Formats: sequence, C-alpha cells, structure tokens
Amino acid sequence: MGTLGALGLGVLGFAAQGCTATRAGSTPRPLAPPAARAPGEPSAFERESADGYRQACEAGQPLGCYNLGMVEATGLGAPRDLAAAARHFARACDGGDAPACGELGALLAAGTSVERDSARAAALLGTACDGGEATACAGLGHLYALGRGVPRDEARARALGERACAGGVAQACLELAAAADEGTGLAGLADPAGPAATPDPARAAELYRRGCDLGSAPACVSLGAALEQGRGLPADAAAALPLYRRACDLHAAEGCRRLGSLYERGRGAAGDPGRALALYGQACDLGDDQACDDRSRLAPPPR
Repeated sequence: MGTLGALGLGVLGFAAQGCTATRAGSTPRPLAPPAARAPGEPSAFERESADGYRQACEAGQPLGCYNLGMVEATGLGAPRDLAAAARHFARACDGGDAPACGELGALLAAGTSVERDSARAAALLGTACDGGEATACAGLGHLYALGRGVPRDEARARALGERACAGGVAQACLELAAAADEGTGLAGLADPAGPAATPDPARAAELYRRGCDLGSAPACVSLGAALEQGRGLPADAAAALPLYRRACDLHAAEGCRRLGSLYERGRGAAGDPGRALALYGQACDLGDDQACDDRSRLAPPPR
C-alpha cells in the first residue's frame, strides 16, 4: 500500500475526523441548515452559535469551550484559529471533556499552531481514549508505533488500532490492513527498518472490508484488488467491480482506473471499451498518470 503518509494517516488526521461538527448542549437553539451566503462567509446562524458557545465557555461550561474550539478549528462561525482552538480545548479538557482532550492531544502531537509536545499529547490522547473516543485511541496507537512521547510498543499500538477500528475509525482499519498485507509492524509502514511480521492476506482483506464499509475509498480499492487477484479471498472479479465503483464515486482515482480496466478486459462485466475510456479519463482528471496513458492508448486516433 505504501507509507502512512500515502494512506493519509497520522495523529492529527485521526482526530480531524472528529472536527466536523459541534456537540449539542451548549447552544440555546437547535442546529439548522445554514442560510445562503457568500463562499467562506459564516452564516448568521453560525455566528450566533459561535457567540453562544463563547458565552457558555466564559460561564464555565466545558462543552461550550469544546464547541467554541471546534468552531475555531473549522472556521465555521469564526475565523479559523488553531491556536485559539487549542486554548479552548485545553479549558474544556481541564473541565473533564474527553473529546476536547483528544483534539488538544492531536494538535500537540502534530505541532499544529502549538509547540509539539508528544509526551503531553500521549497523555491527553490516553485520557480521551479511556473516555471512549475512538479517534484518540488511533492517534495514541500511532505514537506508540513510532515511539513518540511514549516507549515504542508495537503490541500496544496494534491493540489501540484494533480498538479504534472497532470503534468506527476507517483509517485505523486501513492502517492495520496495510500492515497485515505487507507483513510489517505498524511503524514499518513509515519506516522500512521497523519491525517485521508475517503477511496475513486473509486478515488484511477482513480489515479492508471493515474500512470500506466505514467509507474509506482506499480500503475499497484494496479489497477490490484482493478479490481481483485472489489474495486472501477467492478470486472474484465480479465482486471487485462494485468496490471499485464505490471508490471511484468517492473520487479515488485508482478506483476509477481499476474499474476501467475491468470493463476494458471484460472481467467481472461485459467488455465495454467506451465505458473503460470514460473511466480512464475520469481517473486521469483525478491525477492518475497511468490512467492518462491508458486513455491515450484506448482513445481512437484523430481523423
């Protein structure tokens, strides 16, 4: 599969999955669809909500501080300001809000707009993980895999990754699957000198399926490839086709290219060069150089 970076993994990436919405409880009104507005401009509702979160935070409500931090982290309702978000996450965490501890830990682990502090990040992510935050478990596992802020411990990293995957973190499933597929420890995905393990294609396929079901396009592509190649599963190109289609619908270039290849070769579906050409074009437009070559090879010559 490649490196952790290629998979889009990392402590901040895991925690960012939680940075998509505020939690209810510190706003005086229910959430509502944003009104039409200029691109990048907060709606009146978002501004009012941010003001409500700020008032709740200043009144000593940890949830208000968490929600204000999320507003500042995403830029929805206030200017994006990760340093301010970190301060409000810290205040919420001090008040016992586990998700806020996880968000602050992610920022500290990555050194994003705050000074990197891997040891403190590990402690905060541990608090959030113990509080039921699966993304924090994933981030803490990454620190154990690389030995940042904590002793390097592959077994602990894997256990945390499994916990995160079971908790619905698609990228944790993908990381575990790639390690099983390649026969490496989790750190070995980023460090070729990392610990080795015996490849387990069947376990990899199981984890790819879990990640795909959770919405990971790369996991869908990898599961499709396992089916197409008969790696860890009985070979079944027809079963690979809908997985590639799903990944392509999620704008994964490799999914579009692999789907095009099935249609070109008539594997798993009736041969359809026209459809293959369109899919290669879509993958090429998404940045897949091989698909660009395939499109040029398949395109009819100009008259």
